[in-house]
Amino acid sequence: MNFHRILASSFLALALGAGSASAAVAVASSSNGHTFTVTEGKDLEETKLEALAGCRERGPDCKLLAWSSDPAAIAIAKSPTTTTAVMRDTPEKARDEAMKACRKQAKGCKFNALYWEPGGEWLAWAYARSAEGQLLAQFYAYRYSSEAKARQAALDGCAADLKDAAAKCEVLTKWGAWTRVTAASPSYSFHQLETDRVQAEKVALAQCREQSAPGEACKIVETFENRGPRSKPASFDKVFAQTALAKERAAQSRPSAPPRGRTLACTNRCVNGSCVRTFANGHTERWEAPRVLDPFTNNWKWDTSSCGG
Repeated sequence: MNFHRILASSFLALALGAGSASAAVAVASSSNGHTFTVTEGKDLEETKLEALAGCRERGPDCKLLAWSSDPAAIAIAKSPTTTTAVMRDTPEKARDEAMKACRKQAKGCKFNALYWEPGGEWLAWAYARSAEGQLLAQFYAYRYSSEAKARQAALDGCAADLKDAAAKCEVLTKWGAWTRVTAASPSYSFHQLETDRVQAEKVALAQCREQSAPGEACKIVETFENRGPRSKPASFDKVFAQTALAKERAAQSRPSAPPRGRTLACTNRCVNGSCVRTFANGHTERWEAPRVLDPFTNNWKWDTSSCGG
């Protein structure tokens, strides 16, 4: 077995690969009804702590309602007395289950918010080599929710296989979609690590055939896959539009319509030329006052007397 070639191949695949770790979601809720949701966190445990910290800024007695490192739609339903959070593989399922869970506990439940967590997992490769570059031991750890856990699992596995007391295991970590393929013949085997499975199989088979004895056949004998993030489903936006959060955002983005009628009465509150006018019916709107020349003082001033029209 050509250990140096295996080592170089695995090292290059890990060293050249790029990935943005965003693999965790957590939802925390306060006893006053406020919730705080963190998506695309770097580490599941850190994300849970971040959700609790954000919740505590909004109210007391915060607790975690849901958390995961898997791809999922996160739906939140609320009533005047309870809050439920549900994670499912589709937005429709998450919405329906959140409402169902809320209605089991209280009346007046409303579909409050929807989020999407793309997920993703960590892998780690630990290895030890001699001063001459020969691979003495190696261990791959796949599908972990945190980098720390993947790193420790790989180091533990490598150390268990290492017979040379003078050698030490080193570790590399990566996040997201990676595939490790092993191609083997009776006399030789080769590992290849790639983000693309087809490419990994192609390279592993080619290297196996190149190094095997004449006439020996190579075949794929092992395949390990680390899951990457999953894109937001096409139905997400449609289901999100049904939430109270979406309706609130839509209301905030709509331009204010001026009151109808020929005669307008209002009260203006201004800081320099930046004003807010309030009409008799309670309607408010922001406006910028123009600067005009005062003929009595011959100075420029802000004209804050307008009620629009």
